[in-house]
Order: sequence, then C-alpha cells, then structure tokens
Amino acid sequence: AYKKTNQNVPNVITSVDKKVAEKLGLDDRIEVSANRDSFITMKDHKPDFLNNPTCRLINPSKSEIGIISKQILDNINKEVINATKVNQWKSTSNAIEWFKAIPEKAQYAFITFDVCDFYPSISEQLLMKALDYASQFTTITQQDRHIITHAKKSLLYHQQSPWTKKNTDNMFDVTMGSYDGAETCELIGTYMLSLITAKFKDQVGLYRDDGLAVCKAMPREIEKIKQQVTNVFKSNGLKITIEANKKTVNFLDVTFDLTSGTYKPFTKPNNKLLYVHRQSNHPPQL
Repeated sequence: AYKKTNQNVPNVITSVDKKVAEKLGLDDRIEVSANRDSFITMKDHKPDFLNNPTCRLINPSKSEIGIISKQILDNINKEVINATKVNQWKSTSNAIEWFKAIPEKAQYAFITFDVCDFYPSISEQLLMKALDYASQFTTITQQDRHIITHAKKSLLYHQQSPWTKKNTDNMFDVTMGSYDGAETCELIGTYMLSLITAKFKDQVGLYRDDGLAVCKAMPREIEKIKQQVTNVFKSNGLKITIEANKKTVNFLDVTFDLTSGTYKPFTKPNNKLLYVHRQSNHPPQL
C-alpha cells in the first residue's frame, strides 16, 4: 500500500544521488531520475484468476544510482555463491543439472515453495541481515551499504504526484522495474537458502521466488519440515506457499519426474507457442 508524499521529497533523494555520484566521479554521466507514471500488469496466468484477480506493480521511475548498486550486488552475489555453493539458479539449465545429479531419484519426493510478493515484502532489516551474512565471504564497505540502501529509496508517480510505501519511514522499497531489483532478490534468496539448506541436506535450490527441493523423509517428517521452512521465511517477513510429497513437478518450463528419473519441456496452459518455421523465408538470424 502507498500514500501521497510531499512534493519536495524527490528533491531530497536527488540531492543524495548527486553526492553519491560526485564522490564516485560519475556526476557527469548520471541523469536525474525521470518521473514516469507507474502501472500494473494482471497475473492472468494464475489459477482461479477470474474469482481472485491479482496484479503486479511496475515502477519505471528509477534512480540511476541503482545501476551502481546493481554492480555492487552482482559482485557480492558472485562471491557468496562461489564460496557457499548454494543452488541459486539463474536459468532452467541450472535446475536441470541439479536434477540430473540427484542420486537414486525414485527414493525422493519433491517439495516446492513460492515466495509470495517477493519484491515488496523485502524489508530494510532483511536486507541488512543478508548483507551481514554476505560480509562473511566478501568485503562490503560502508559506502557499498549506503549506495545499496539509498538506491532503495523509491517513489511511485501517478499524474506527476509522488507516492511512498505506507509501512516504511524512510521510503525503502524494492520495486519491480528498478535497476538492482533482481540482484537484491538474489542476495535475499542466497541468505534464505543458507537458513534452510541444512533441513534438506543441500538438496534445495531457488530461482528468484520459486524454490525446489527433494527429501527422503517420511510424509509425517516432511510435514514437519514444511512447517519449519514456513516459519523461517515468516520470521524474516516473507510469506510462502509450500507443497510436498510429489513425484512429478512443473518447475519453470520443465517437468521433472523422480519416478522415471526423466525431465521434459513444460508449457503453462495459457501460453501459446509462437515459432517461425525453419523453412520460412525469414532472414536466417530470426
């Protein structure tokens, strides 16, 4: 939820942007943030959309300090993932390689979980916890922290009026459309994986807000693990939906089958397959 804010607030943010840019010697290359109206897109691919319509909020108004934050976070994420070897997947192929490496697949069952409203649910406190965790594996300076947190001071615009997030006093908001939003989520995801990996004996991975794990435990023990994982996310301000005891799951654009040990392409029901025939007269690069 958002509320209208003072018209002078954008100038306050811009003045700090300017100081950061000057300190880094980038003030001649960084533009002042443009005031672009935010908009929503409907999640019409979700189940029961007609009875329970949901949407995502896109904020195209973003500070270019976020580009600097993106580079800092990208370096941090690489260092942490290299050091911890957690399964923070960046593509379908990463998830497939993980699945192929599972020994004696038929003895396992899947557990899937989805972080609800991941971007807007990230608090400044959770980001600080994740940065503290990451600082065990790489150097994070006070200037890095300042840039990362300042880049999260976001405003929404509607008809040129600025709006801020309701449940924060310092305009902290991880928005969809920001330069460093994906890298911020990756850092939070890596931190959350560090809290739950032991429960799955390293057989768990995350792709943005979608998690996938396998477990050999009995159904009653798996229910206990589900509750523990839910509580870990809840204690960090994140809500998840979680399902367990499946032998087959659709994850990203792949169907994984533990019984047969195979995988195959998966397409969501509402997605139309678009393609150009290989014998068409389009240019070869298409």
